Amino acid sequence: MTSTACFLGLDVSRSGLVLVVLSAAGEVVASLQRSYSANQAATTDPQDWWRAVRTGIKELLRRSGRTSSHIRCIGLTGDSSGVVALGKDGKVLCPTTLGPDPRVAPHVDELVRAVGARNLLNLASGPATDACAATKLLWLRAHHKRAWHDLTYALPPKDFLRFRLCETLVTDACDAAATLLFNPRTRAWSKQLVAHIGINPSVLPSIANGQAISGRVTIDAARETGLVAGTPVVTGAGHVAAAAVAVGALHPGTAMIELGGEGSLFVPTAEPGRDAQNRLVSTCHVLPGVWAAAGQGLAGGAGLNWLMSQVLVGEIAQGRRAKRDPLELLAEMAAEVPPGADGLLFLPPEIHPGGGGFVGLSYQHQRGHLVRAVLESGALALRQILDQLAEQKRCPEHLTVTGPGAGTTLWCQILADALDQTIHTLPSQECNAVGAAMLASAAVGIYKGIDEACATMVATKSTHHPRKAATGVYKALLPTLERYSALTRPLPPAVVAMEAP
Repeated sequence: MTSTACFLGLDVSRSGLVLVVLSAAGEVVASLQRSYSANQAATTDPQDWWRAVRTGIKELLRRSGRTSSHIRCIGLTGDSSGVVALGKDGKVLCPTTLGPDPRVAPHVDELVRAVGARNLLNLASGPATDACAATKLLWLRAHHKRAWHDLTYALPPKDFLRFRLCETLVTDACDAAATLLFNPRTRAWSKQLVAHIGINPSVLPSIANGQAISGRVTIDAARETGLVAGTPVVTGAGHVAAAAVAVGALHPGTAMIELGGEGSLFVPTAEPGRDAQNRLVSTCHVLPGVWAAAGQGLAGGAGLNWLMSQVLVGEIAQGRRAKRDPLELLAEMAAEVPPGADGLLFLPPEIHPGGGGFVGLSYQHQRGHLVRAVLESGALALRQILDQLAEQKRCPEHLTVTGPGAGTTLWCQILADALDQTIHTLPSQECNAVGAAMLASAAVGIYKGIDEACATMVATKSTHHPRKAATGVYKALLPTLERYSALTRPLPPAVVAMEAP
């Protein structure tokens, strides 16, 4: 193994471009983030992502003490909810939005009416949303007629970067599944769904294995970025699948939980399946022959961000003046409260769109109760889903936690107690980019494959075991939580059970 060999991971996230240099041993040699929009919810010009790549790679190499000749391979990942419209000349036709887009909401109903809710689940294994490429393309057709007329290529965000780097049109099955134009069962674009949108199938990229080399840096791209022309670029993975790679969740029996951030769950499965309660979607892993049940917003940071920005503003400001991590401060407040938060439950709006809020609030509850209830809400939501998977004999045995909250001991212990399972932590602020770089390491002979790469590179930091007394408290709360969940959960399509097709 070449000791100087390194791998570059690029991540098109909603908050900015994340870049990492990963050593062959799995060490993050250097990382940085380049912003491309002052407002995360605003539309962005994909060309700004490319500008961030051009300047970011040069700065990253300077920080790492490496040269471009040390970069053996490049991996890509990005937010799976965007779509980049390109014309015949390869130029961007219009700005795009990463994440949900309220403007697209009317076209969600349009897609459901055209395809049928049940048929959509059968074909794409997921419900229509205002974040998927299918509804965003419908919006483009209705509101940007010139761009629609000139549309020649439609690419997920990370694959736009590959197009600029390599001039190739490729994506992975996980990102393709997120478009709602792809059938995860067949791992191919759905002719029926593509026809409903009214686009030529030729605008969609080809599908390749996540660790396959899908292009090489062109002479022009090398001149702009400082990379070596001919450097291989692998297909990469969508955001959640890349995070799963970063923690070694590759096969059935394992799972990745992201604490904080988007609050994702990714459970590899041996076959595709459907979720009767619409909490999870069926998608594909980056490995051939492996699928996954995935969800977002289950243990995310939205509730904590709301507390910090709207409820505990003074405390957070004081903590920051003292140079304290806000999450550490919140954990201290929650640690003063017993498991179960003295009967206080938090229903996150992202999980309970029919009505979020605090349940059981009384005058005895204090600030720490609010924080603890928010921390416990994600853990309890995950427990409901894992119980459902257990009924289908799909519950994972090995759980690895990553993301911003993975370094917070209290939050991880709450998760272990609520799930009644041992969890392993791998704190990382750049887990998606790291996963992309790991896929790159498996493509150029440094490792025999991604399994061997993960066996060498993945090293969990700590382990948390469930405590019997706390587990009992959380188990007793589940029936109450389920009653409120039934009241606030939208009615799902008429699907009988989570089952393999």
